[in-house]
Amino acid sequence: MDMMKIAVIILGATGFWKIIELLIKFRFEQRLKKAEIRSLDIQANSQVVENWVQWSEKMEKRISELEAKNKELMVTIGNQRKRITDLNKYVGQLEKEINDFKK
Repeated sequence: MDMMKIAVIILGATGFWKIIELLIKFRFEQRLKKAEIRSLDIQANSQVVENWVQWSEKMEKRISELEAKNKELMVTIGNQRKRITDLNKYVGQLEKEINDFKK
């Protein structure tokens, strides 16, 4: 019986330490997983910010190009309005000459 009690005590102590070891290992693995998740989250956030910066720079460049094109088009429109005004005056002169010739 004494050997049986000693064996039970040894197995009980070994099991107790094994349980403590498993708990420590489990807690360590949880911390490691949390740290990995935080790291991935930080990487994802930095990638989102980097993508946003690149997109905004590209949009600013595109807006500048479109503003330059808009200025060119406004100059063209102004020239066309002037040309239309000149042509309307010329048509008015021609109509006046035609009316003079009819009389």
